[in-house]
Amino acid sequence: MFNFIIFILGAVLMFYMALRSRAQRHKLCTKGQKVSARVAGLAQSRHGAAYVLEFETAGGSHRLHYPKAAKGKGFAEGETVTLYYDPDDLEKMYVEGDKAVLGAEVLYAVLGVVLLVLMAGFARL
Repeated sequence: MFNFIIFILGAVLMFYMALRSRAQRHKLCTKGQKVSARVAGLAQSRHGAAYVLEFETAGGSHRLHYPKAAKGKGFAEGETVTLYYDPDDLEKMYVEGDKAVLGAEVLYAVLGVVLLVLMAGFARL
């Protein structure tokens, strides 16, 4: 019975993480500011390597650090990307088409399904 509870809690947590990530991304895309930003290069941030994104708004020039995925194809220096950000909390941002964010959402959902399948397998034993 204890294994059943562990698998259910794990699956619920994975589905929650996938839905929370999706909801945050959707909120940024619908209620955040949308700008075209230029990838100015790479910098070291407190969370590791990050892209330096430069863009202009009515309030002036801005430079934000966007986390770089450890693997996969990144953004090229000088490339223009569509950036969604929360002007009240600049830590909340999303670059349109960032496969690392989308991959994490899919991974959470797949792990949730795997946990449910494993739970069903153990329930049969």
